[in-house]
Amino acid sequence: MMVFMIGNGDEAESEVVTAEMFGQMSIRAVGNLRQSGQDAGCPVFAERMVQVLLDGLRSLDELPRDDPFWQGTNHLTTVYKLQKYAQQRLEHTPEDHAARWALVAIDLAFGAIDGGLSWLGPLIADDVAVVDAAVIIANWVEELIGLDASDALRAACAWADSDRLRALARTDDGPAIHRILALLGHTVVDG
Repeated sequence: MMVFMIGNGDEAESEVVTAEMFGQMSIRAVGNLRQSGQDAGCPVFAERMVQVLLDGLRSLDELPRDDPFWQGTNHLTTVYKLQKYAQQRLEHTPEDHAARWALVAIDLAFGAIDGGLSWLGPLIADDVAVVDAAVIIANWVEELIGLDASDALRAACAWADSDRLRALARTDDGPAIHRILALLGHTVVDG
């Protein structure tokens, strides 16, 4: 039996997650996210994606088994079913941020060639600060998969309002926002 402790190390907040709860692939996804996050140098972001994945699995698990989603299934909550569930939620409610983030976490966990960047565009349109996460994901893909993620990053960040990106660049001197502006061909004007 594979078991993971989920939490910040504080026993009062830790939770045991087993394969019996969400299936072996879900446990593998958690392990993949953690290991890949360490390897890519972003363990804090990886832990955030672990929480997103587990929140999605819990949400699916709470869905009543008489819901039409469960028809023709074995009624067990798995990462594969979470992917289908999140995609269905987006079909009905494209602004469902939790579903989008769940799909990003799944794509990162299983090494999708764009790391889930294709799901981020609408999130970036709503909040340009999400570009930081997009750059982390692009770096993750480039570091671990060896692919240039610039095109996927550019496509995701093209959803952002350029004035809001420039405004963010004036207050955030981090490399992420400047990489995005360069990819999109924007410049920052002080003032």
